[in-house]
Amino acid sequence: MLALFRRGGDSSNTIIGIILLVMLLVFVGPNVIPGLLSRTFTFIDEGVPCGRLRQAENRANHQSLIGRSARNPLSLRVQPGQIPTTPDGILRISIIITNTTIGTVPIIFDPNQVIVGDNGSSGVGLIFTPASGTLSTNNQRLTGGLSTFPEETIRLLGPRQRCVHSVEFPFNQLDASIVNGQSSVRAYYRITSAGALGITGGIFADQGLAVIDGGYLESGNVAISNAPSG
Repeated sequence: MLALFRRGGDSSNTIIGIILLVMLLVFVGPNVIPGLLSRTFTFIDEGVPCGRLRQAENRANHQSLIGRSARNPLSLRVQPGQIPTTPDGILRISIIITNTTIGTVPIIFDPNQVIVGDNGSSGVGLIFTPASGTLSTNNQRLTGGLSTFPEETIRLLGPRQRCVHSVEFPFNQLDASIVNGQSSVRAYYRITSAGALGITGGIFADQGLAVIDGGYLESGNVAISNAPSG
């Protein structure tokens, strides 16, 4: 290490370079590096599986003040894979949810309740254009009409953290518009309530779920094609 600083008789440039590299990793890395790695190595996802995020516990007393005060802290993106060309192929679509703030933000998420279409209930789903009558995740959304959400369905995204959930559709579910490359997809997240608490005497008045203005967030619409995703 000492030889590194002595080489050329000037260690100042080396020190400055190291500082700049650290700053790059701290400020740019959380947003750029995961996406770069996932595009370079297709077997690497951009974040942890959303189903493995930490579950909420005792929301009456345990919430992030920064996360609770954040407005519209979530970013949503969808990344479709290539259209399969053989009967044993699958269409893989990844949903990427990012917390853009420095607080911990709660979301309603259950991998077994991610659906195709929007029935007005809380959670994550996919919308295809044109609408497909054949695509299904075989999941059922159980959050319709709820004013209080089971804590096992509340997941916590840490500061600047992102998570990924992938949905796979077998070839026999794909309609002609998808197979012919004439379809697009977008993801959405809906939350219908801040989450009423069934107990009194806690620090917080609700479960802290009303973080999105209007309660609804969509990703951009992305074409499904035979080109490599990225």
